[in-house]
Amino acid sequence: MAQYPVVNPPADGWSLTVPARLWTALSDHLFRGDRDEHGAVILAGRGDGPRGPRLLARELILAMDGVDYVPGETGYRALAPSFVRDAAVRAREEGLAYLAVHNHFGGATVGFSRIDLASHDRGYPALRQITGQVVGGLVLTAQAAAGDLWLPDGSRVDLTEVVIPSGNLIRLRPRPARAGTAELLHDRQARLFGQLGQESLGRLQVAVVGLGGVGSILVEFLARLGVGSLLLIDDDVVDETNLPRLLAAERSDIGKPKTLPAVRNAHRANPDIDLTVMAERVETSKARQSLNSCDWIFLAADSHSARYWVNAAANQYLIPTTQIGVKIPVGDDGVVGEIHAVARFVVPGSGCMWCNGLIDPTELAIDMQPERERAAARYVAGVPAPSVIALNGLVATEAINHFMLAVTGMHHDPDDTTSAIHLPRRRERTGQMPRRDKDCPWCSPNGHLGRGDG
Repeated sequence: MAQYPVVNPPADGWSLTVPARLWTALSDHLFRGDRDEHGAVILAGRGDGPRGPRLLARELILAMDGVDYVPGETGYRALAPSFVRDAAVRAREEGLAYLAVHNHFGGATVGFSRIDLASHDRGYPALRQITGQVVGGLVLTAQAAAGDLWLPDGSRVDLTEVVIPSGNLIRLRPRPARAGTAELLHDRQARLFGQLGQESLGRLQVAVVGLGGVGSILVEFLARLGVGSLLLIDDDVVDETNLPRLLAAERSDIGKPKTLPAVRNAHRANPDIDLTVMAERVETSKARQSLNSCDWIFLAADSHSARYWVNAAANQYLIPTTQIGVKIPVGDDGVVGEIHAVARFVVPGSGCMWCNGLIDPTELAIDMQPERERAAARYVAGVPAPSVIALNGLVATEAINHFMLAVTGMHHDPDDTTSAIHLPRRRERTGQMPRRDKDCPWCSPNGHLGRGDG
C-alpha cells in the first residue's frame, strides 16, 4: 500500500471504512500503472459512527476487464449487467449495501463526471428497489475518494470520507482538508503533527476499557494530546493497593469507582474534553453500543470477557484497537519469570485476539457469569498479580506513540501492524506480526467482519 502524505481530519456525515487487506486488493486491481479504468463492487455492512452513519466494507467483488467491466454505451466503461445483477442479489440476500467502484487518474482530488452521475440517475433507483439497501457509486484515486449514496428512504447523500485502518489511519476525501486556525495550547505538538494532524486528534472519539494501572496512564496521555472525546469503561472500585498505580488517585477515592479519578485526571489535563463515563462491565448492552461507535479502542482490562467484546467491536465495526498488558509470572517458589509488556495492535480483518489465542473459552465462560458464580466456578480464590507503575508506563507509552503517529499519518511504513513486546529485564524490544486464521469467525469475510448492526 502506498503512503498517503495528505492528512484529513475526521469529517461529519456518511463514511465508508475499508479493512486494510481489502483495500490492498482493491488498490492492486484499480491502480496497475496501465493508466486505464477498472471496476469492482463493494458489499458493506452498516453501523453508527461518532460523526454519522458508517458503511463497513465486508466483501470485494473484482470486475474482470472485458468480461465484467466492458465498454459502456454512453461512457468509457461500465459494469456488465449480469455482474451488476449478481452483486445486487447478493447485497439483497445478505442485507448489505451495494457500492460500484471505479478509478480516475489524479492526486488528492476526485469527483464523478457528468456521465457517471447520469448513469447513477438511470440505474440506482432500480438497484435500490431490488436490494432494499443503500446503493451507490465510489470513485477513487490513490489519494482521494468521492461517493454518491442512494438511501432506502429515497434520499441521496454524498459520502464524506473513506477510512482505511492500517499502520496509518488513512482518510480519503474528494478534496484535501484545509487547516483551521492554530491554537496556542497544542502549538508544540502541532509542530510535529501539523495543524491538520492536531485537528485529527481533536475530532476523534477514543474508548479506554479498563481504568487501572495502564488505563489511568492512557487517559492522562490522550487528554493531554488533545483527543476530543473519550469513552471510559470500568466497573471496578479503587482499593488501597491501587493508589501507587492510579494517576491522580487519592485516599478519599478508596471504595469509589475507578472512573472517578480518571474523569478528574482527564478534566485536569484538558478542561474542554468531552467524556462519556460508564461505571459498568463492557459486556452490558449500553457499553457495547457505545463502544461500537468509536474511532479507536484501547483495551487495558485483562478479563477474557472484555477481550471478547472488544475483539467483536474491532472486527464487526472495523475499529482499530490496541490491546495492552503486562505479564509478570511468579512461581510458587517466589521466583519471578520473564516479564512481558505488550502493546498489541488489532487491525480489523488482519488477525484478531481469537486467532492469536488471547481469549480462553473456559475463562470466557466463567467471566460471563455474575460475580458470585465467577468466584464459585474458580473454587480457589485468585492471588493478586504483581503490578508496578513503571512497567505499566512502559507499555502505555508504546501504545500511545503508535496511536498518535497512526492518526497523523506519520508512520514510515503504513503496512506495519507489528505488535511491540518489551522484555524489560533484558532491556530488549521485539516485534510480532499477528497470526490470522482464514476461517476465523470474527476477522474473516466468512465471519462477522464488517457486519456492523447486521
